[in-house]
Amino acid sequence: MRAFLDSVAVLSFLGTVLLLFAFAALLNMIRELQGKLLQAQAATPAAPAVRSVARFGSDDGLPTFVLVVSERCPNCQERSRRLAAVAGPDMAGHAVLLASADRCAEWVAGSEVVPVIDAALLGTVAVGATPTLVKYSADGTEEWRRVVGSDDDLDAFLAVSPSERLSA
Repeated sequence: MRAFLDSVAVLSFLGTVLLLFAFAALLNMIRELQGKLLQAQAATPAAPAVRSVARFGSDDGLPTFVLVVSERCPNCQERSRRLAAVAGPDMAGHAVLLASADRCAEWVAGSEVVPVIDAALLGTVAVGATPTLVKYSADGTEEWRRVVGSDDDLDAFLAVSPSERLSA
C-alpha cells in the first residue's frame, strides 16, 4: 500500500509540474497578444483631445448641455423627460437633445429643450454610451462628457438645486 501512495504522490507532483509549464506557456501567449494590441493602439491616431461643434455655441455666453440619446433606450427616455422638466430660465445654460430618430423629439415636446435630430452630427459627437450629457462652452468647445445613469446624476451634472429637484 505504501508503494501505491508513493506512486500517486509522484504522479501528482509531475502533474503539478506539467500544469506549471502549461500556465507559463499560456502566460507567454497572453503577453505576446498584449504586445500586439499595444502596437496596434500606438499605430492608431488618437482622437482629438478637444472637440468643437459650432452648432452648440451660444451668443449669450452660456454653456450648452447636450443630452445624447438613443431611440430604443428606456433610460434615455427617462433622462430626456427629466431634462425637459428642469430646463428653463433658471438653468445655467441651454438644453439640447441630440438623437437620430424623430421619435426622440417627442420626449421633450413642449419644453425649453431644443431637439436636434441629426445622425451625422450624432456621429461627430461620438459618445460611447447613451444617455450621455456633453457640456459645450459658449464658443462650442466640448468641456466634458458624462454618462447619465439616473435623474440624480443629471441634476448633479446640470447643478440643479435641491428645491428645483423637488418641484420638477
